[in-house]
Amino acid sequence: MTLDVSQPTDQVLVSELPTYIRQDRVEINSVVSSSMMAQTDLTITVGMTSLTVGSNLSVAGYEIAVVTGTGVAVLQTILGGSDGQVKVFIFQDSNVSLLDGDAKELGKFYLNQLPAGANFSAQQDDIIALVNIGGDGASVYGYWKELYRTISIK
Repeated sequence: MTLDVSQPTDQVLVSELPTYIRQDRVEINSVVSSSMMAQTDLTITVGMTSLTVGSNLSVAGYEIAVVTGTGVAVLQTILGGSDGQVKVFIFQDSNVSLLDGDAKELGKFYLNQLPAGANFSAQQDDIIALVNIGGDGASVYGYWKELYRTISIK
């Protein structure tokens, strides 16, 4: 069964509703457990400058990465991304920064914070979400546009 917004109709007997509920739960569970979403515990090592989709990060369309740095690292790119992929990074320390790229290409970050060219120096519990624009999942990396950031002020 696939999810069908036209079912059940108003003429379905109340006794048949549990069948629809069970079938819908099966479909919803399959969507949730599919490769469309992922959660990753990501450790960034000292001096690391790049992440790769399919290696450090999953190929899922939507991914939450819990980031810990073993030491200072300034990330400059995410390679191998596909157009529309979203990566949400939740930082566990202040060791990792994102470098604002100078061009919309080569897997570089395109951040929103003013002044232009300002890097994102993450602190514990900061969150930043990025979407890939123009990547093909192989040799064309596109760029990673910032969707939003939430900084921890506590």
